[in-house]
Amino acid sequence: MTQVTTDKKWFDELVLELRLRQVHGNAIGDAVASARELLADTGQQAEEAFGPARSYAAGLELPTAPKHEWVKKALGPALLGLLAFLLFNQAVVPWVRSEMMLVSPAQAAFLATPLVVIAFLPLYLTAAVRRIWVLVALVAICVISGLLSGIAAPTHRADAWLELDPLPWLVGSAATMIALSIVGTIRSRDTDPDEITDPSTPAAHGSGRGNRITALVGTWLFPIFALAMLGLAAALR
Repeated sequence: MTQVTTDKKWFDELVLELRLRQVHGNAIGDAVASARELLADTGQQAEEAFGPARSYAAGLELPTAPKHEWVKKALGPALLGLLAFLLFNQAVVPWVRSEMMLVSPAQAAFLATPLVVIAFLPLYLTAAVRRIWVLVALVAICVISGLLSGIAAPTHRADAWLELDPLPWLVGSAATMIALSIVGTIRSRDTDPDEITDPSTPAAHGSGRGNRITALVGTWLFPIFALAMLGLAAALR
């Protein structure tokens, strides 16, 4: 049991390291299958046979995707969706109250913080994945900045940096979130060409459908949260 647990942890680390190196999914599956086959023949533990997972992954010459290709596919839409959601939250309350949307410099800075954190994610993604405290710190920064943006929101026109009609921002941000969700829904129907497949293990029926459902729910999170914010603002009017 201990050997199985140890090997499972090693293989999980191997897959993670290869993913961080942007190795193609089918190549990861082949590497995992080859390693498992060798262990089955020798009876050794993974750490004993191959050394640390990170070192073993670094020594493999496997086909990789273009550097930061995932930024265009995932990070860009996520950043745009977050921006739309933040703008919607700022516009929904004054729109419900038939007021102007007031913006202060401090509020704008706090709102921009999560965008900056996500925009520079490629620089520290590896550290965030390998060290949980880095990821926790990044999430905490985004949450705290969101709370502070609400505190820094001006309540009087004299304190405002800008006065904006909330309706265009509300409609534009809502349309952006819905458009991104529709595009994500279309993409979720397609089979992931970079899915990790182990050639030595038969594909599990229904697992692909479950992954697609999870991805579909994720694509509609921003519109769902925005609708909840609209209902909350209307209830507290």
